[in-house]
Amino acid sequence: MPGNTAVEAAITRFGFYPLAPRAPRPTPDALRQQAAQAGIALPEAFIAFSSEHGAGAFEQRVGVALPAGCPLGPFFIVDILYAAGAPEDWDALALRDDTYDGRLPLAALPIATDPGGNLLLLTPESGAIYAWDHEHLELDDAALDHRVADLAADGVPVDEHDIDQLVLMWEERHPGQVANPTGHGNLYPVAESYEGLLGGMRVAG
Repeated sequence: MPGNTAVEAAITRFGFYPLAPRAPRPTPDALRQQAAQAGIALPEAFIAFSSEHGAGAFEQRVGVALPAGCPLGPFFIVDILYAAGAPEDWDALALRDDTYDGRLPLAALPIATDPGGNLLLLTPESGAIYAWDHEHLELDDAALDHRVADLAADGVPVDEHDIDQLVLMWEERHPGQVANPTGHGNLYPVAESYEGLLGGMRVAG
């Protein structure tokens, strides 16, 4: 389905409901301006979703397929869909710049979470969607300790950062040593666009 038709079809099919139905929703122009102030451009499909529906969840247990061999398993269960301009706890822009400041690659926005705290990220430059593993299951303890030791040797005050920040810093300093083709060990491609994400959602067994 082209454009926002896929988004609207998924919202209807899976019983989407807003988490703050009485909260005012920003206009598309207001969202474009908010994104511009943050130095990014948002895909029109995500702007339309955010303005028309706001953050919400599905009545059905819904998810999207993950790449073969992904440590998160074969399926990402969507617990909450975030929106730009939503109340603070569910606002994709606020979450990026506050809760996840310095933790997410590619200037990405969190647009959904699973029940375990993993995220779906939208990259403003390309509009592509990725799954983000907050536990870094791709790393064993020895590999994680090695990265932290490398940063400490470079003078990074490692005790002042959380694991997400440290791993991201290490990857940015050592891009040739990251095997994952996304350039980040805990990032996995899911869809090429926001409408592709919603159009690819299925009821989880």
